[in-house]
Amino acid sequence: MKERILVTGATGKIGQEVVGRLLGRRAHFVAASHRDSIFAPEVRHLKLDLGERSLVAEMTKEIDLLFLNLPISESMLLFAQNTIMSAKNSGVRFLILNSILGADAESEFLLHRMHGQVEEMARDSRIPFAIIRPNLFMQSFVSRHGESIRQGALFLPEGESRSSYVDIRDVADVAIKVIENPWLYEHRTISLTGPEALSNEDALNKISSVLGRRVSYVPVTEESAKHRMLREGISPWMTEAFLSLHRSVRQEMAALIHPSNEQVRGVAPRTFDDFCREVSHQWLLNSNSLREASL
Repeated sequence: MKERILVTGATGKIGQEVVGRLLGRRAHFVAASHRDSIFAPEVRHLKLDLGERSLVAEMTKEIDLLFLNLPISESMLLFAQNTIMSAKNSGVRFLILNSILGADAESEFLLHRMHGQVEEMARDSRIPFAIIRPNLFMQSFVSRHGESIRQGALFLPEGESRSSYVDIRDVADVAIKVIENPWLYEHRTISLTGPEALSNEDALNKISSVLGRRVSYVPVTEESAKHRMLREGISPWMTEAFLSLHRSVRQEMAALIHPSNEQVRGVAPRTFDDFCREVSHQWLLNSNSLREASL
């Protein structure tokens, strides 16, 4: 790849996967995030705040292609505005936006609405673009719900609704396909899902089968979930962001199964069963958990 590429949100889960693929292809790229670098020395990393317009403007100079992966933040719209306008002023030739399945500027759900507004910014910029809209991630069962699974029960306000969880690696695979040939995907919106829609009960049955012990799904009220998140130290804004995702799931917005994953990648989507087998070690009870469970 001869294009000069900028990846924002590089230390996030999708960002790390994209950076790894670009490094393997010896692409000319810069990884940017608000955190310290976690990458090998050969990766050029910029630590900066996307809220600082002058720094963002400097960051986008001499960049051909921008992979815009925004952090989930109360300031997401400001970050998007600064980065997209700087990209336009710097003459960036192509913008790839990582969004969310169901994004809509008029959505009743917080994150879907914010991502929809960012998509409108991308379109209004007149920069040639492609939008990737992944569904909820399989990896959330490790990153967000891992401790609950280790303890044997997952408490969520999602009823019996289903989600077609997608593997983050599939999202990164698609991102690389678009980066390698952006003009093929110009003005396209690519919805990314897994191959099946699962309820939480379905997902935990699969996890239980791999672990050889029962992990239960316990539907709870939204109020109960809110109190739990606030008690755990999650900020009020982030709590509302999570609750908005749960509401969208209850309305079956995450149940869609879309063929784009296989169409773009050329292979079948990674399955939840395969994911469970690969990460099962991360759900094993540690000594502290075993001691607490015995009390």
